[in-house]
Amino acid sequence: MKHLLTIFAILLLLAGCAPKTKESITIPAGVEKNISAIHIVGKEESLYKIATQYGVTRDALIALNPILKTRQLKKGMKLYIPKIEEVKEEIIKDSVIIEEKPIVKQEKQAVKAALVLPFMLKKYAPTEQERMIEFYEGFLLALETLKNEGYSFDIDVYDSGESTQTLDSLITSGALNECDIIFGALYPTHNKQLATFAKQHNIPLVFPFTVKEEVIYSNPQAYITNALQTYIVEKSVEKFVDRYRDANIIFVKNAYDIEEKEFATKLPAELKKRNISYTNILMDSLISMVNNSNSNYIAECMKPDAMNIFIPTSGKLETFNSVLPTLLVLKRDTVNAIPEFALFGYPEWQIYAGNNLEAMYEVDTYFYTSFFTNSILPEAVDIQARYAGWYNRSMQNRYPRYGMLGYDIGCYFLKAISLYDKEMSHNINNIKFTPTQSGFNFIRRNNRGGYINNKVYFVRYSPDYKITKIDLDK
Repeated sequence: MKHLLTIFAILLLLAGCAPKTKESITIPAGVEKNISAIHIVGKEESLYKIATQYGVTRDALIALNPILKTRQLKKGMKLYIPKIEEVKEEIIKDSVIIEEKPIVKQEKQAVKAALVLPFMLKKYAPTEQERMIEFYEGFLLALETLKNEGYSFDIDVYDSGESTQTLDSLITSGALNECDIIFGALYPTHNKQLATFAKQHNIPLVFPFTVKEEVIYSNPQAYITNALQTYIVEKSVEKFVDRYRDANIIFVKNAYDIEEKEFATKLPAELKKRNISYTNILMDSLISMVNNSNSNYIAECMKPDAMNIFIPTSGKLETFNSVLPTLLVLKRDTVNAIPEFALFGYPEWQIYAGNNLEAMYEVDTYFYTSFFTNSILPEAVDIQARYAGWYNRSMQNRYPRYGMLGYDIGCYFLKAISLYDKEMSHNINNIKFTPTQSGFNFIRRNNRGGYINNKVYFVRYSPDYKITKIDLDK
């Protein structure tokens, strides 16, 4: 049986609090005939914004609410909205009397969206629940941001559970039929179910998490937001060669770890294709070279007239913990004695930073990634503070952060569907939004299929103690 969770209900579930009784509103005698509505002032609303929303003048608003003459507008304040008087005017033109009809303000209809995630309300699955709840909590923050910008939404939240029967019941019920956009799901079987439904009903479907490409082959309304590893690597290799074609590339191989990263196998192939030379060196040889200060070997391996970039072929923590301190010694003990060099690696290195941050700065460390947040940037500071304020706790320290994932995806796609509606697919890369963690740049593999996010960044921890997020699409 499906579980329909309205936003209000699930907030109660997460916060563990009881609903408050709605406050009754009494309209003063003698003015009710002049009132068309009662407005509760929201956060950061202005008189101008409220007046524009209802199609009345600022003066008319103040006239019906004299308290505004002596008190400032505050969140939670009740305002009486005046009726719009019908205006009839006779215009004599060529002996024809024209009666102008009153202008009727067309209210923009709220976007109807559904969020379908496995909240596991019928099963004990704490890890899954924590991730889905944090994503949802970030999604709610996105709703608040967009609401303050004047957008309007009607959001239904569903627990898709674990079985296909649960999602079947939801789809059969018809609850998703009138949606303008759907966000979900997580499991491969659920993804296929939703993709089939969305295609049949021509509804945009946003996959928040990694899915296999085949679910969008013939579905032009599907969007994969979590860039597939294949596309991340392909684009990273291409952009790396474009940016560092004149560098001296040195691959550091670990004899005890034969499992190489896809980037470390595809980059040499691309370098060969473009007739760019590179060097291979064993980790043990690099360590020996540094520890023994073997200047001949250093000179043989590195070029004095180029940037030398060391690339470990493994992304594992053990390799990271070997190559970083080794290059740090090389940097410190041979100042001005060796050419300029840097270290280039993998997305998981942002998890390893922690206590290694100082060394990463000093060595001049780069890595490619589709997810990254710099906790000192205004966007990251703001979202983390708002999250802590709303939920009285911090986001989980994982890669990626699911709260930020929910916020970025929610902001981007809800704004897109609000602005462009049925034309969203043609404008999907035109949304103005500064992400907290995820970037978006959508491509299509064919004219029949959906859209795949291939946004990738190079992140640099530079010796001047700065973190730079390099947008490869600019």
